[in-house]
Amino acid sequence: MPPDFINEIAQFTLKVCTPLCWHDRKALFPKPVNGASCFVLRFPDRLVGITAAHVVAAYDEARQTIPNFVCQLRMMEFRLHEAIIDCDDHLDIATFGLSEDELKKIDGLAIDCRGDWPPPEPQKNRALSWAGLPNLGRTTSVDKSAVFQAYGALPMVEDFTEQDIWTTYDPQRDNAFGGTPKPPLGLNISGCSGGPALMHGERNGLHRWFPVGFIVAGPRRDQPEPVDHGAIADIETICIRRVHVVKEDGSIKRNEYQTGGWLPGQA
Repeated sequence: MPPDFINEIAQFTLKVCTPLCWHDRKALFPKPVNGASCFVLRFPDRLVGITAAHVVAAYDEARQTIPNFVCQLRMMEFRLHEAIIDCDDHLDIATFGLSEDELKKIDGLAIDCRGDWPPPEPQKNRALSWAGLPNLGRTTSVDKSAVFQAYGALPMVEDFTEQDIWTTYDPQRDNAFGGTPKPPLGLNISGCSGGPALMHGERNGLHRWFPVGFIVAGPRRDQPEPVDHGAIADIETICIRRVHVVKEDGSIKRNEYQTGGWLPGQA
C-alpha cells in the first residue's frame, strides 16, 4: 500500500481507539494508572461503546479495592458501571452507552454503522488494522501529565470462526503504523484488550473499513506461575473477538452460534 494510504488508515484506527483508565484520585503523581482500550459505534438511535467483559471485571475489582477510585474515558471522568448496557462473560464482550455530549467532550470519533450493520463476514487474507493502548506504554509524571503510547499493526485475516478472528503479527512483514513504534515480538501489551480491529476492502469502488472485532488476547503458552493475566506474552498471534453479536440497541445476541473454545483470563 502507498505510505499516504497506510497513514490515513493508521490515523483513523488510532483515533477510534479510546483509552479507558482508572487510578486513585488522591495518590500523588507519578502514580499507577491502569486500564484498557475501547471504541464507539454509531447506530441510528444511539452510540454504543465496545470493550471486553474481562476489562469490566478488572474495572469492578479496582472500584472495590482502590481507596479513591476514579475512572476516565480519555480525560473525562466516567462511571462505566452505570453506563453498561450489556455484558457477557462467556463471549467476553461488554457494551456501554455514551451521549453525543460525552463523545464531543472527549473529542472522540465513533465509527458510523448506520445502515451498514452487522459488518461483513471476515475473509481470509483481507487487510486488518488494529490498535490498543498497552499498560507498559502508559506513564505519568510529577507535573500531573500522562502519556498513553498506542500500538497498532496492519496485518491480515489468517483464519476466523463464528466467534473469533485470528491474525498474526510479524514486525518484519507488517507496515509501521502511523508513526508509532512497532511492538517487538514478546512485548506484554496487556491493556490493549478492547482495542478496535477494522477489516478493510473495496465497496462500490471506494475503500471501506468495517469494525469486525476487538482485541481479547494472544496465544496461551506454557508458563511458570504467576501468569500475568490478560497479558499477550507473545504477540505473533492475536485473537480478535467478533462484534457481529452486538445489536443496534447495544444488547448482545446469545445462543445463536456455538461459543465453545478458549477464552482469555482476566486483565
